[in-house]
Amino acid sequence: MPRQPVIDADGHIFEKQDEIRAYLEPPWDRRPSALFPGGQPWDTDLFDSLGQIEMRKGGSKEQVDIWLDLMDRENFETVIIFPSGAGSVASMAEPGFAAAVARAANNHFAADYGGRTKRLRPVGVLPLQDPPAAAVELRRAVTELGLVSFELLSTGLRLPLGDTFYDPLYAEAERLGVPLCIHGTRGNAQDVGGHQFRTFSEVHCYTFPASVILQFTSIMFNAVPVRFPKLKLAFLEIGASWLPYYLPRMDEHWELRGEFETPLLTKRPSELFRESPIYVSLEAEELLLSQTIDYVGDDHFLYASDFPHWDAGFPKNIETLEARTDLSEATKRKILYANPKALFGL
Repeated sequence: MPRQPVIDADGHIFEKQDEIRAYLEPPWDRRPSALFPGGQPWDTDLFDSLGQIEMRKGGSKEQVDIWLDLMDRENFETVIIFPSGAGSVASMAEPGFAAAVARAANNHFAADYGGRTKRLRPVGVLPLQDPPAAAVELRRAVTELGLVSFELLSTGLRLPLGDTFYDPLYAEAERLGVPLCIHGTRGNAQDVGGHQFRTFSEVHCYTFPASVILQFTSIMFNAVPVRFPKLKLAFLEIGASWLPYYLPRMDEHWELRGEFETPLLTKRPSELFRESPIYVSLEAEELLLSQTIDYVGDDHFLYASDFPHWDAGFPKNIETLEARTDLSEATKRKILYANPKALFGL
């Protein structure tokens, strides 16, 4: 049976700094330094034995062509494409340079990826060092460039994302109906103790969930969904079945200490999650996926190919999800189509 149309909530590109540099405005265009912070040079593709080497080596034109072929083959109606490195502008020390790089990156994504086809919908990056400036860039990138969302990496930030420091950004995103995606990363692993490890497997396995749950804790306990009830948020790249473990743990702390330590949080975190436009990408193989969906409701979950990253497991991941007998067909259609359509306003 032919597959019904799919919206991929989290695909990727390997953006090239030289292509972004072409969009840098004066005086930053005269600066020869790297555009993104560097880090430990891990061998992510394990001697080129993992991942999509053609995507990594090609520029924007080649990557769009690969994506379009894949989308035709798999009947993907739309792919939300995330950068693989540009989100780290949020961890740069110089706010002015970070803002310039974010602006150039967003111009590049819109012109050279989204400009080639409306089926690819790029996600932008923001200078989170300066939330008022980030709000200005969000507004420009949405109203002038047509970007559908923004990547907030889970490490490298001055303050956790629940802090009122970010309120100007949240207010603008809520006003425009644009989702903000908290995306797992292994960059700046020292933020959550990942620098203690000596292998990429340890760092990658641990840092993604640790850092995303850190930001989730901050956002929920500081009542961001209460203060900005229409703000759409997504937590990506760590699966979904941590929710039945972690939300009850948060509920317990709220019940015992909430009056004094989370006064703006007027209900249990689990209740707030269920009632809010908060989404989580899932892994098709999760053993407790059906129980997780039963726990919070099927309006909160997204399918993500994660292609072309080394651990994506694509196309097996979508085949596995479609074949699951513990999920109803209606729930699968929400995950594969209706939920990402609602999140990204497609």
